[in-house]
Amino acid sequence: MLAALGAAFASGAGAQGGHVQWTRNGAPTEAYITGGPWTLEQSGAAVGLKSAGYCDSSGNQVGNPGTERMQPYYFPFITGSGNHLQGYFDWRPKDTDEGVVAASSDDAGHTWQFQQKVLELRTTCPNQVQKDPDGDKDNGPDPNNSDNGDDDGQGHQFVMTVAGHTYLYTLDRANGHIDVDDLYMHELHPESGLPLAGAPAMNDGPTDETSSQKEIPTHTVGLLNPDGILGIVPGRSPLTIIYEQKILNGDNTGPTALPKAQQCTSAWSNYYATNPFGTSTNDDITYLRLAETTDGIHFTDIGILQGLNDPTDITATGTRWLATAGTILRLSGVKYGLFFSGGGCVDGDSDAFHYIGYAESRDLLHWKVVNGINNPIVSVAQFTLAVNSSGIPAATGETSTNITVPANTPVAGPAMGWFAGRVYAPSGTIFNNDTLTVIFAGYHTPKPKNGLGDYRTIGRVSLNSSKPLQSQDISVADQ
Repeated sequence: MLAALGAAFASGAGAQGGHVQWTRNGAPTEAYITGGPWTLEQSGAAVGLKSAGYCDSSGNQVGNPGTERMQPYYFPFITGSGNHLQGYFDWRPKDTDEGVVAASSDDAGHTWQFQQKVLELRTTCPNQVQKDPDGDKDNGPDPNNSDNGDDDGQGHQFVMTVAGHTYLYTLDRANGHIDVDDLYMHELHPESGLPLAGAPAMNDGPTDETSSQKEIPTHTVGLLNPDGILGIVPGRSPLTIIYEQKILNGDNTGPTALPKAQQCTSAWSNYYATNPFGTSTNDDITYLRLAETTDGIHFTDIGILQGLNDPTDITATGTRWLATAGTILRLSGVKYGLFFSGGGCVDGDSDAFHYIGYAESRDLLHWKVVNGINNPIVSVAQFTLAVNSSGIPAATGETSTNITVPANTPVAGPAMGWFAGRVYAPSGTIFNNDTLTVIFAGYHTPKPKNGLGDYRTIGRVSLNSSKPLQSQDISVADQ
């Protein structure tokens, strides 16, 4: 039945009535949070110091003293509807700390009230002094605010209730574990104001320093190289999810290795060597995949989502990679919509942060992209590049054509400074029958190290749908 529906959709029969067309209800805005852990505002938000103000003179972490821009938060997972939203965020001060934070909003995501932080990586303060190479001498204050070494905790959080149990799913980032281990699971027992009750306060998984440890005992079974869960398919039984598979270095190693002509390395080497963003080649392979479960622990993989990306595409406008977070909508006529994040060789990063796109499907496996890299919902800053007839950066003296990407103004409008470098992880909730609130993440530059005062920012945009939005009831899971 799935195959038949997919064939009908691919041939055009599934497009009767046309696609949903999205328009914006105003420009994207940065979100603010009251309370909670350290924010970039405490370092001046543009000074460039990695962790200024992170601790007081007594060595105690300093929390958010009031209401500040929601930085450094990203990978939002949002539930609820209308003005009343429940949010779960990956809080990640660069190379310093990491944790999962819950916060609530009563104004459709403009402002958030901190509720809880769990699975924090560490409570120590970043090093505040310079060291000799031998590490035994104090050379005075470090102008770059040396860090704790890494932010290799648990993130990409997702919360799901199934078979009477509520689980928090996370990705472990430690070397040798990230995208190798299963997703970690912690059973929650939510209380009023404490939606993450039941999860440990501190990280309980391996880190880079303890990478020889095994994955924790409670984890998923059956997902393939999972990087995280994107979402639950509304109205489908058994419970069906879309998740991301990330195969580290998959395009140049092992059974998934691709010919050199299908890797970014050679075609983009000159660009990577001279581009001002610090981006470089990446050899990961990513897919979004479909899976089913009856208990939230054991999953049956159904297959790869087709039509969204091509891991062999090396062109400047190709979508080679997809990101973990996104939104699945149930539409009228047994149809589904998907907000996703995509990127390609021009970004040099499998995190897939170039644009937020939109696609539709009738069978969940075969998708038609409606808003892609050249007519996106949201995009990073527009760029112009000289490409050859193959659509890759032209070599010196080679016949070339200048292309501008995106070719069309994004639905949300031109990129703003706070998401000019990265934009991804769209989490949408229904505001009313034709309006969707989308919470997403943005960076000022592609690499946080080049913009330490303006990265991992939570933003929002309100979108109007050309067609009524269906109830997103999830029959076998209560998010």
